[in-house]
Amino acid sequence: SKKTLYNNLELFRVNEPGIPVEMLDVKDAVMSFSWEPQGSRFAIIHAENPSSTKVNVTFYDMFKTLEPEKKKGKKANKEKQIVAEVNKVETLEGKGCNCIFWSPAGGTIILAALGDSASGTLEFYDVNSKTLTIKEHYRANQVLWDPSGRTVCTTVSQPIGGGHFKFAMDNGYVLWTFQGKQLSQASFEAFYQFQWRPREKLSTREEITEISKNLKKYEKQFNAFDEAKKRRLRLEETKGKRKSRAEFRATMARLADWRARQKQERMELLNGYDSEDEENFTVKEVTIETVLNTKEELIY
Repeated sequence: SKKTLYNNLELFRVNEPGIPVEMLDVKDAVMSFSWEPQGSRFAIIHAENPSSTKVNVTFYDMFKTLEPEKKKGKKANKEKQIVAEVNKVETLEGKGCNCIFWSPAGGTIILAALGDSASGTLEFYDVNSKTLTIKEHYRANQVLWDPSGRTVCTTVSQPIGGGHFKFAMDNGYVLWTFQGKQLSQASFEAFYQFQWRPREKLSTREEITEISKNLKKYEKQFNAFDEAKKRRLRLEETKGKRKSRAEFRATMARLADWRARQKQERMELLNGYDSEDEENFTVKEVTIETVLNTKEELIY
């Protein structure tokens, strides 16, 4: 069939008077839509055909930044103007993903190919710096961000209802940083679910700004905490050596005490001679000179 698929998105600005609506026409089939948790952007996966193996990922922003206009004879206004208008930020073409997952902190998004027939490719994309890191977790079927947005988990898990799971040998999880660096990996014979511990509260933008201003003060606290942690680890690592050293010193002290208690018996066997008394020894100093090398020079 040559039928053309398209989507029409209606975006409501509920915080503005009158709740204005903006229309966004996408002349493709939209397979996934996701808002940025901290920010004004959203991303969609779209293609001409929903069954396409290669798709495009487009980013939009609900606000548009206008550059200051340059007018002759007037003082230039250097301040940028932000207006409420949907605009396209960029499009990543030819991707093999079928799911998108924004970091809770915003700025970073994972383009993932999940499912039985997918490759398990994970693309860590920083929307601000335009940097891309590509990793892979074969047969992954879940992507789970931790509440802070610093760490993300990808899993291969079987249905919790039981029954045969043909990919059980791949069961497990992998932990990554938000930049795509692998932190940890674990495999299990049976693996059903992975959950992050919920956090009561994350820092607001105002709190983050305040922390940035007082970073020197917090840095000292963190350094002291790190030093204390390193000291505990060092003591734990040397625990065996310190125990052996203490046992050796205790043995030496016990032997020294035992020898001191036998002193009288030794003197009786030696007809009163005390081998540990320095006055019973004659000390002679002998100096020996050895010529290592000689050299003759004739001076005229």
